[in-house]
Amino acid sequence: MPRFVLLITDLTAVHNEIACHARGIRLVTREPHQLTRHDWNSAALVLVDAQTAPILRARPQPLPHRDAVTLLVDPEDQAEFDMYRHALDLGASHLVTVPAGAGALRKQISMMADSPRIVVAILDPAPTGEAGTITTACLALAGAAAGEHLGLLDARRSGVDLHAALTGTRFDPPVAGRGSVHALFAPDEHPPPGEAIRQMMTDLANRHAVTLVHLDPRQPHTRALLDGLDLVIVPVSSQTATGPTARDAVSAARRHTPHVHVHITGADLHGDVAEAIAAGAGAGYPSMSASTRGAMPGESGHWSAALAGGSQHRRLWEVIARHRPSTGRPT
Repeated sequence: MPRFVLLITDLTAVHNEIACHARGIRLVTREPHQLTRHDWNSAALVLVDAQTAPILRARPQPLPHRDAVTLLVDPEDQAEFDMYRHALDLGASHLVTVPAGAGALRKQISMMADSPRIVVAILDPAPTGEAGTITTACLALAGAAAGEHLGLLDARRSGVDLHAALTGTRFDPPVAGRGSVHALFAPDEHPPPGEAIRQMMTDLANRHAVTLVHLDPRQPHTRALLDGLDLVIVPVSSQTATGPTARDAVSAARRHTPHVHVHITGADLHGDVAEAIAAGAGAGYPSMSASTRGAMPGESGHWSAALAGGSQHRRLWEVIARHRPSTGRPT
């Protein structure tokens, strides 16, 4: 029988929140009055919205305890004593506050997948977005060269055309490892709202092991979108890396995921810039990673040269490889 995640809730918002984390995994949602004993016993993982927990506890025939039950708690309800009583009575082995605990929840769900999914956002704090566009293109080319079939969502206006950067660059991967890039481009004239972007992200992530999302950190909906991400890459130049805009972008990412990589472009290839970012970022930053690469000036000819560098692509791809979840299933 196919493995599936059972979500018990009567709230559409909770279903949508969990759906963005259940990448490539079958998600079955039941309202508490619809729940059957077969559903409860058959699911590989049971997620219980805390608001439905009293209803489940009041069933005439109690549900059997299961180790694979997680109680989902809203931050406003976290301090209530009854939350722990609900968890104990339902046999829950975990209590996760969403969206703050989204990382732990995704880890639980990803352990069920034969090929765990990862969604990576590229956040360029510069107004032009050019470094972010080129970084996104380099990652896509490197992933294809590694034999991956990637999803890509370009949801940012930029001074560089990402479609042209991908299609106009000659970078031949090994014959044995040819991958592909399935790209979606949000229209510049009428950018979609945040919920539409999240739906596109979810659709791509359900079909691809790796999904790249090029986002604009200046848009108000971007921070809400970061809750469903596994890794954020912030490309900055060595001249602007320690400026307030770059620090703000990294700070925003760190509030939603512990996995943030600062990709420093420019001629300064020693560690001073990375150390300056870490020193000026506060207590939350020592765990972030950083990398440097050669100069990437903004003229189109230099962008083409940057895109043609296979070794630079591979170094960026190694960042994703380090953050990919394990493919092993629990025994």
